[in-house]
Amino acid sequence: MKKHRIGMGLALAALMMAQTAWAAERPASAERPAAASGDHLVLLGTGGGPGGRVDRAGIATLLEVAGHRYLVDAGGGVSRQLAQAGVAERDVPLVFLTHLHDDHYAGLLSLASFAWSTRGKGMQLLGPAGTVELAHALGALMEVNARIRNAESGQNRPVANFLSARELTPEAGYDDGAVKVRAMLNSHYTLMDRNRAPGAQSLSYRFEAGGKVVVFTGDTGPTAGLAEFARGADVLVAEMATAADRAMVPPPVQRHMDVEHLSPAQVGDLATQAGVRKLVLSHVGQVDEADLAQVRAHYAGPVVLGHDLQSIAF
Repeated sequence: MKKHRIGMGLALAALMMAQTAWAAERPASAERPAAASGDHLVLLGTGGGPGGRVDRAGIATLLEVAGHRYLVDAGGGVSRQLAQAGVAERDVPLVFLTHLHDDHYAGLLSLASFAWSTRGKGMQLLGPAGTVELAHALGALMEVNARIRNAESGQNRPVANFLSARELTPEAGYDDGAVKVRAMLNSHYTLMDRNRAPGAQSLSYRFEAGGKVVVFTGDTGPTAGLAEFARGADVLVAEMATAADRAMVPPPVQRHMDVEHLSPAQVGDLATQAGVRKLVLSHVGQVDEADLAQVRAHYAGPVVLGHDLQSIAF
């Protein structure tokens, strides 16, 4: 019995040491971020492309301005990432979608349905052409749960009264008094067969509030006018595709990577031409020091390789 107790004690001690070592070696992205005050953005998920990843959640960024919250894209895992950031789904009333590739909206069902289930006041999707169609499909999925929960509670809370959508254009942006959002068509869909998806659009966004500017490139290749659109931004949140990313995709997709995404050098050029104060890289895959060196060779300002749950003040 004594030997058994000693053995168990050693095993428990070893387990505690292993847990301590694991905690010390965890990446910062696994920890809940410190509460941020003032205007800031939180990189909830920084992964690029479809499919789950062990190192990054799906693309999603939370912008907090003047006490208001705005979510830009809602990739896979966004609900959990919000919880890690200390924000409930019901407290995210506005979701801006840059475009309608699945990696940018895969987390919408959990986000919207959990917000409805926890008595959120409402959620609006804003994005390119097709956003209203997406909202209708999302609402139909949410109805399965809503029908059951309404029956359980005896209430009648229609999903249609909770979820709404509006499509943005360069001519018609968004302004709620706290923030003004402008949209610009970019070049993420230049190679596609337009006969099969005639209305597809991809947008870049410019958020302006209190004299501060944050620009999101969304997914895009080099686009005429994008540098002017991002002119003088305090923060440019840019996507980036590296040579290693290109090597990981099938040959038919490599042309897409070459033309409809930004290389490290192109990201640096964009930041320099726009005269932005800080460059934040998100929607990324495999990035090494050589890639960052390319960016810095073309842009002399601060460069941040984003990681999940990172908070950036502006």
